[in-house]
Amino acid sequence: MKIFKTLSLLYLSFFSTYLCANEHIEKSGVKLIDTEINKGLSKTDSNNDIEVFINDLQIKQGVASFIQKKHFTFLNNPIVSKGLLKIHQNSVIWQVNTPVFSKLIIVGDQVWQQISKDNSQNNTPAKYQNIVSHASVETLIRAVFTGEINRTKWNILLNEQQCLQLSPKDLILSQAIQKIAVCVPDDKTQRFVTLTDAQGNLTEIELNILTHQLSGEDLREFNIRK
Repeated sequence: MKIFKTLSLLYLSFFSTYLCANEHIEKSGVKLIDTEINKGLSKTDSNNDIEVFINDLQIKQGVASFIQKKHFTFLNNPIVSKGLLKIHQNSVIWQVNTPVFSKLIIVGDQVWQQISKDNSQNNTPAKYQNIVSHASVETLIRAVFTGEINRTKWNILLNEQQCLQLSPKDLILSQAIQKIAVCVPDDKTQRFVTLTDAQGNLTEIELNILTHQLSGEDLREFNIRK
């Protein structure tokens, strides 16, 4: 139950999907198309294309800005948030700057939430609390944010418009997530991630990679004080 609640928290904090994603993706020259296209490919060719796409998709290190739109079935307008994604080795920072500040740090299969900000005046670092430790959470986060996709955990299809479509094999994930689409337009510094949850709510995330380098200040953010 705790894991499911955490997956829901992560979804509420940062995910988005299909219907509304189509608008952004079409503007960028990328369209989600029917998977019938893949029927013309041999299984070997399809697997090779998927491997190439996943390798190109992965972000090993860097900083990206994001715009997120969450579409709930009970709301007329989406909830929009903006912030920064930072990746270093096997760690991920998801920081929402507006409308309300929040910050998560993912290290391995552990998710940490910031509970107090750093104070430069008295040299007090930010503090964090662990909210979950589970491989299912790590699987979801890495697929969405770093492009590290474990093929044993996901059913995968790739269409000719450079969209990777994922549905979870993992039982726990499937209770929270229906499907994910990850699309890359001609501009390789962009990613469009769309997600449908188990209730049919949609979340759309537009990522724009700013740099593949991290400053000393960026690196210090990954040092968690409990």
